[in-house]
Amino acid sequence: MSRFVGHPTAPPTVGLSPGTAFKGASDPNGVEATWTVGAPVARAIEVLERLVRPDADLLCTFLTGSTGDTSRKTGPNQVFTTTATNMQLNDLCAWINSYCAAHGRSDHIQRVDGAPWVLTTWQFRRTLAWFIARRPGGSVAGVIAYRHLSIHVLEGYAGTSASGFRAEVEAEQAILRGENLMAMIDQHEHTQLAGPAAKEAAARLAEFAQGVQFTGAVLTDPQRIKRLLSKSGGSMYPGKYSACVFDARKALCLNGPAAGDAAPRLDHCQPLSCTNVALTRENVAHLAAEATTLDLTLEERPALPPMLHSQLADRRHRIRLFLDRHAKDHP
Repeated sequence: MSRFVGHPTAPPTVGLSPGTAFKGASDPNGVEATWTVGAPVARAIEVLERLVRPDADLLCTFLTGSTGDTSRKTGPNQVFTTTATNMQLNDLCAWINSYCAAHGRSDHIQRVDGAPWVLTTWQFRRTLAWFIARRPGGSVAGVIAYRHLSIHVLEGYAGTSASGFRAEVEAEQAILRGENLMAMIDQHEHTQLAGPAAKEAAARLAEFAQGVQFTGAVLTDPQRIKRLLSKSGGSMYPGKYSACVFDARKALCLNGPAAGDAAPRLDHCQPLSCTNVALTRENVAHLAAEATTLDLTLEERPALPPMLHSQLADRRHRIRLFLDRHAKDHP
């Protein structure tokens, strides 16, 4: 991987990371490749650029004094061996646990059979793949990032298709959705929902509340939440920009007739156009924040290409029109 290159025509949430790829390449010297990365990755690369030696052309080279450093013998562009990478991964684990202990945090890396977990590169890569695949559209993103030939290869990489990786992901997403719905129920008495499907959302939340709250007790067991989702409230999907009150007959994300057990394609969500949309206070805040971000992007100099400028200006207009129509009086 070479040094980072910022994206010339996009907000600071996007960057281009150049490098040389060997997976799938017929040339033993590799081929030039560029990865589009999000803000956290771009920031991490920029920090690493400040740490690497100025005479190093490659990004993932040894830092001065780092574990396993052999650059005095091999030169500044010596990249990590697998052994050195494993050593540094475990140094990172130790640092994380020390930081958590010093600051009273509970989100440390768990011990295994009373001993520190020994992390290896293959575990680390597959853990990253697992988290990527759990995101909306993550299977496709993982195929691009890992240069795999198909989604099935990524599933085997991130878990194993034979062991039910996709089903496991869907089950965990259902549990998370149930927890989000319960949080919405807790706020329901003092939070007014907005949007074209607000009334239906309130009715479904009330139905779901009947199942999770009874005689003063609150349902917390993940498996019971999952079972309840299949009976009531399972067709609501809280998200960043909207809460999908799913009705297959009106869902724009499906692009055609749907089967009886259809679910929304959240990576194809069209919250500004679909009538299945309800809005929470957080949804309204996120939409308003995006409109503000677009204001700044459209004012950048040098100016964006005309077509991109027109598309972003149209989206900003549609967001503000949507909020004026559905959330003007939202608290």
